[in-house]
Amino acid sequence: MLRDIQNDFVVNLKDRLRDVRHLIRASRQDVKLTPHELPEFMLDKVARVLDKAFTSAETVSISLISHDPTAHSGAPEARSLAAYFFENGDAGEALFCRDAYYLTKYLLKALHEPNALVHEAGFASVHATMIRRHATLLSATKSGDPKAIANACAALAIELHARYRSTALFTQQATDQTRSFLCFSALALAIGLATYSNHQPDGEKLVETTLLALQARPEKLEQAIMARDKLHALSDLFAFLIPHLP
Repeated sequence: MLRDIQNDFVVNLKDRLRDVRHLIRASRQDVKLTPHELPEFMLDKVARVLDKAFTSAETVSISLISHDPTAHSGAPEARSLAAYFFENGDAGEALFCRDAYYLTKYLLKALHEPNALVHEAGFASVHATMIRRHATLLSATKSGDPKAIANACAALAIELHARYRSTALFTQQATDQTRSFLCFSALALAIGLATYSNHQPDGEKLVETTLLALQARPEKLEQAIMARDKLHALSDLFAFLIPHLP
């Protein structure tokens, strides 16, 4: 129980520090300034210093509070559904939140949104929703059947998108929904690949592959977004891609 409380505290502490860092980064100005703009230039310098300070504060806080500081750092990795929902008990949720957060940030940066505001704690609700609403789909993936894996991962993509649908992840609002769906579809598909191929954690290679694969099929992804039965449409796309991607 204490371990769970400490883990929740660490995650929420990280998210609050990230909130401040997000605001600081949003206020930075990376432009050449004329002499009369010196005050803005100084504010930008201060913002850069504070940005680094809050990043350091996040690291120090984790090292002092967490039982396992390494669990909150390191390279982002896509793991199997089993690792998140079956094999690691309660630790699977924390592992899912951590990986999903860092992989989402990586994908958003790849989509030219390096300072999108995403909370690690928010992925806990997605994890709980998957267990509550889609337990049957998750259980079916134990067979290793690519269609079963595609079904579960399509549900995961939809739940991730729904969780952040009201959040302004992108500065270009006109494309927010499509790019959000692309981002979370790439994340869920990467988890599907890790599940199907028993792929060992290996940096961002899987999400790089899935993002490119989905970007190469914009019509199919758009059809899934617009479909009345999004789960079925996205599952069909995933089932086609999973056996053919590394």
